[in-house]
Amino acid sequence: MRFFSDREFEERTHQVRKKMAERKIDAVIITNPENIYYLTGLNHQGYFAYTSLLLPLDKEPVLIIRAMEKAIIDDMVVPTVKSYLYSDGIAPLPKPRHRDEDLTLSAPMEGPEAGGLHPWSMSLGVSIQSDEEELKDFSAPVKATCQALRQLELTSAHVAFEKSSSFLPYKIAEAFVTKMVDVKWSDAEDLVTECRIVQSPAELECTRKAAEISDAMMMSGIAMAGPGVSSRNVMGAIYQTMILRGGTYPAFVPLVRSTRTLAHEHGTWDEWNANILQDEDLLFLEMAGCYWRYHAPIGRLVHIGKISPKAEKAYELCLEALYSAAEALKPGVTADSVYKAWQRRVDRAGLSHYRRHHCGYIVGIGFPPSWSGSGIPKGLREGSNMIIQKGMVFHLMSWLLRTGEGDAFFSDTVVVTDQGGEFLTRTPRELDVR
Repeated sequence: MRFFSDREFEERTHQVRKKMAERKIDAVIITNPENIYYLTGLNHQGYFAYTSLLLPLDKEPVLIIRAMEKAIIDDMVVPTVKSYLYSDGIAPLPKPRHRDEDLTLSAPMEGPEAGGLHPWSMSLGVSIQSDEEELKDFSAPVKATCQALRQLELTSAHVAFEKSSSFLPYKIAEAFVTKMVDVKWSDAEDLVTECRIVQSPAELECTRKAAEISDAMMMSGIAMAGPGVSSRNVMGAIYQTMILRGGTYPAFVPLVRSTRTLAHEHGTWDEWNANILQDEDLLFLEMAGCYWRYHAPIGRLVHIGKISPKAEKAYELCLEALYSAAEALKPGVTADSVYKAWQRRVDRAGLSHYRRHHCGYIVGIGFPPSWSGSGIPKGLREGSNMIIQKGMVFHLMSWLLRTGEGDAFFSDTVVVTDQGGEFLTRTPRELDVR
């Protein structure tokens, strides 16, 4: 149930360990779900509870996770990763009477002595204890983490952890740092992220498939839009296409906003704003197809009923600025130079007062709530000295909103090549009127 080969996971782990060695780090505790997926293949939604990957420099990796997740670990996680399973305070069920027997929920069960799996066991956080050594029943994630550090002989080592991770509760981090007094602790920062910002050929295969799904989603949303149409119907068309075209749930809900809610930067359709589209409305659409957790965002601005007077000029400028940034997106240049390529085109149109915080950011693996991973996206920002590399994938964006000279918006997924940015999403970039 893994898209990538064991060899690919081995290469990823090797690259992370190489960076660890350069920084003289003996082990790293990883809690961002994108980074855990990148190194182990674990693809699920259970990361809302403490889940970490302890990666030593020279010993087997250890996944610290709730015991109830054991079945998905067996199916998805690479075999080189050992699991330390902690319980939710409920003792595991007894061993099944016949270990080789196929256990199902369809047969009647009279109790633990029946040798079957209780139908509510997964929701209660319990599991079949098939082997005493296989299931280590720790009472809490902190205890499990400390135990793993001890067993891997890291009690006086240099251990880094992802301090900026959205999925590492302060209470847990404080506890394992306090208990392991002889460990030298530091911030892992972007150690793993820096390894995965350049996509391999196999990863790009997933991203290209995601881009096909994105295009289908976008064109379905545009086709549904029009005067008298509810934004609810637009969203319904997008979701139906997303699923039928082979996509899975994206890390970020598709954004569907009209004129009344256009300024709600990360807002989308909801019951309270499922309004009916009217003549002269603007319809903002931004979304991403998702394939094996890889994303390909795309965005368009649709005019409902008729085009506003200044729209055509804004549209041409916005599109030219997008292409200028894509052309500048070459290996070896800085993110700052790409942003300036976008800004120069806007400046020449007499809009030098108009600035954006970025004109794009890196995308790839994503779990809810963000298709750019945990924290602030690595963007194409003014002043950024991030070096562009071949194989990086960006959500490239060109905005002109509230300039007084018309509104326009385009965004696409672009991969860096030797010749510049290659557009992976291909929905027509035209002045859409529905």
